[in-house]
Amino acid sequence: MVAISFLFISPTMIPNAASTIQTPLTAMPNQRLAQNNAGIIILENATVIDGTGDLPKPNTTIVINGSRIADLSDNATVNSDLSFAAKNVINLTGKYIIPGLFDMHAHVANVLKNSYNQSESEDMLSMLLAYGITTIRNTGGPTEQSVALKKNISEGKIMGPQIFTAGQLLNTPEIHVPFVEKQVVTEQDVRQEVRNQIEAGVDYVKMYVGLTPKLAQAAIHEAHSNGTKVIGHLYLTSWTDAANLGIDALTHGIPVSPFLLSKESKQKFLESGDHPFNHFLWLDLVDLNGPEINEMIKAVASNSIPVDPTLDIYEAMIKGEPQYQYLWPKVLQLTKMMYDNGVPILSGTDIPNFDLVPGASLHHELELLVEAGIPPLEVIKIATRNGAQALDIEEDVGTIEPGKQADMIVLSDNPLDDIRNTKKIEAVIVDGQFIDNKQIIRD
Repeated sequence: MVAISFLFISPTMIPNAASTIQTPLTAMPNQRLAQNNAGIIILENATVIDGTGDLPKPNTTIVINGSRIADLSDNATVNSDLSFAAKNVINLTGKYIIPGLFDMHAHVANVLKNSYNQSESEDMLSMLLAYGITTIRNTGGPTEQSVALKKNISEGKIMGPQIFTAGQLLNTPEIHVPFVEKQVVTEQDVRQEVRNQIEAGVDYVKMYVGLTPKLAQAAIHEAHSNGTKVIGHLYLTSWTDAANLGIDALTHGIPVSPFLLSKESKQKFLESGDHPFNHFLWLDLVDLNGPEINEMIKAVASNSIPVDPTLDIYEAMIKGEPQYQYLWPKVLQLTKMMYDNGVPILSGTDIPNFDLVPGASLHHELELLVEAGIPPLEVIKIATRNGAQALDIEEDVGTIEPGKQADMIVLSDNPLDDIRNTKKIEAVIVDGQFIDNKQIIRD
């Protein structure tokens, strides 16, 4: 297992990028939510990109008191009493601070049948945190282990980002796939499994490709009746139908479904075989300006249903079969169409599929969102505030504002000049504490 530790930073420890993380002055317990006894920390002279979508705030001072942001102001108006009380005053002239990032599609309990490995899961969680991902949504995995990972993080038994988790994927025998699935046939089956997973402690119920609209409706109704949200990777239920049925979130930016194709294209697609995962044929056949896609986008946007496009995955697929490179602009175009029409976009990767590197892949996802035509300032908002909104935790995290949890990343260069600068990490701050991420971060 790769270890990662908390440390306190002295006022002299961040003078240059090369010497950001040094030997800890005081080692903290190996846990994310350890009590912060460092007192008041003041970060001076940074440019803050707060995640709200507002323009950067240069020459800003952030006061951290324990695990929370106590104050955010320009350097001239810092509370003198706080400055006097601070043990650690750190000059961040020339540095940039953004909120901790969100990976909203992270299978940290793995997704292959009988593939759960505690050590691998802990490695993934450590790497995510090292890259500044402070909150994740586990979009499906073995129910018991997924809930246990979340609980162990919250109790400080293992290191990692805050987790919101789904359990086993609800699927039908009609489209059997070798993933962690719970097969259901009837509406009664669906309702019972939803209740079972909620009792086990999931935050979300995940619907999968084999669920028909009738079964999807049963899952959504049962989950909502028990105060739980529903997310979906769908096929037999189109995004349009799912949106109108009240689904809470949709995953993957290519909504492979025959019901989103024209009549002629639908027939060609159904004759091809390998339907739910025939992304390339679906992309080739779909008319992005056709009524089916326009109706879908309208339904998703009008219901404010967030989508994580997972562009990383589609890029990896195309790299594996380069003869389909001509479809890549269509992938980006659909993402931009959703963004332009008001669909809430989220940042997500689908790790560990296609050997995507935890953490690093999230930063690359941000690059691909910019490649799709979304401005860098908006992409940072997507990767921070939008995630918090989707998880209903915006009052606590997602932006750099007084009263919120002090989850932040210190960068050496401006990510608005080049979104790749989000990888130029000087320090990661979690719950007001600096973590030693240089031991495991990969370029």
